Amino acid sequence: MVTGQDRRNEALAYWVRVCGATYATLAAEVTKAARARGYHDIEPDRSRVGKWVKKGEHPRDPVPELLADALTRLCHLSRPLTLADIGLRGRPAIGPTASWKADAVVAAIIDTARSDALTDDSAPPAVPLLTGSQLIGAVQPWLHLPDEPLPDPICPGRLGMNDVRNIEATTDAFRVLDSAHGGGLSRRAVVGQLHDVTLLATNGRTSDDVGRALFVAIADLASVAGWMNHDVARHAEAQHYFLLGLQAAKQAGPTGAGIAGHLLNCLSRQAHHLGREDDALELVQAAQYGTRKLPPGRLRAFLCTLEARCHAVLGHLPETARAIGIADDALAADRGEPVPSWARWFDDAEYHVTAGVCESIAATHDARHATLAIELIEVGTSQRLAERVRSRAFDHIALARAQVQAGQLEAADHTTTTALDLLGRVTSTRVTDRLRELDTELAATGARTAAETRDRIRAAMSS
Repeated sequence: MVTGQDRRNEALAYWVRVCGATYATLAAEVTKAARARGYHDIEPDRSRVGKWVKKGEHPRDPVPELLADALTRLCHLSRPLTLADIGLRGRPAIGPTASWKADAVVAAIIDTARSDALTDDSAPPAVPLLTGSQLIGAVQPWLHLPDEPLPDPICPGRLGMNDVRNIEATTDAFRVLDSAHGGGLSRRAVVGQLHDVTLLATNGRTSDDVGRALFVAIADLASVAGWMNHDVARHAEAQHYFLLGLQAAKQAGPTGAGIAGHLLNCLSRQAHHLGREDDALELVQAAQYGTRKLPPGRLRAFLCTLEARCHAVLGHLPETARAIGIADDALAADRGEPVPSWARWFDDAEYHVTAGVCESIAATHDARHATLAIELIEVGTSQRLAERVRSRAFDHIALARAQVQAGQLEAADHTTTTALDLLGRVTSTRVTDRLRELDTELAATGARTAAETRDRIRAAMSS
């Protein structure tokens, strides 16, 4: 046996729980599979299986495949478990040493989506959550690797630009559902769509432009899958989809720069949500560098507002003001060209609310910023589209927090009422996370009005 890290194999333990078999039964099934393939010297016992699960020991070949076969039968699954599923061979690595070639990227996305579609939500993450130098290193190849021609297709079939446009329309529909209801309801459907669309990358195509456009569409769909996972607190899986999407965007060459910048925006926003502000700032700055040749407009504006938010958290108030100013200039310089669907979320409402949130964060360092925060968020809230339910919930929570900062506790109570009403219409752990932060800030005031507001917050989150 190969020595493990003396760390429990959670993925393997999960599938053992699903099948309901004892270690002895599983050992017998592995022996049976070995005999069927002509291996007469493979006969593990219950103790050996226990070491695979509890200590993370890695059995020598061909035992991992035999184990996957045995668990597939015991779980009565419709498709075979892979070694990645049972924690005995990781999914293709995402990092500076991983392959960014098209065929490897396609294989990684297909494997990830297929495994995710099969595994229920109680399973432990099959991938780690990267932070610090590991995360920054994982995105660096996008900036530095040269563009390469797409490989020849390996399957028959013809793919045209109309097919790509249909994929884009489906992705847009998923994005609307996510915004209206949160990520919990549609996550698995998006993962299945990503799997099937990525399979098309192995088909014949009418031109190289079609192939590049398909990879942009795959990258965009991966961003939606990542965002839905993030919205239900599956953060490691979300990050993995964002990184896979970035790799897909690389295959599109220069035409993939915009969607790649958006994926780095997603990674940065996720890092911000998880309290990793240094990571968030480095990621958004990488996005700005990688998209520097694109014309000013919406992409530059939303990257600059995200940079401003990171600086505000870190207490860099002059840098916050500078970044907001650049965002304002970028919007003013927008040429009015058609906006990709992945960038449409950043409208006037999003700009004003984000600028207001930056001022609210700045108010934790200098209380004078709270009044401007309220003004900006109120403007953005009034501009927000009615169907953007989750965004409206975020807006009202942000406004209530700014009102608490300004000592306007009755106004904050009224605003919180609207936020709680919107909470009941979406499935989003991110919204409840923000409500908990509001609850903490209300508690710090010690006021009776704040206590009543807190009671209603906690009642809504427990219902």
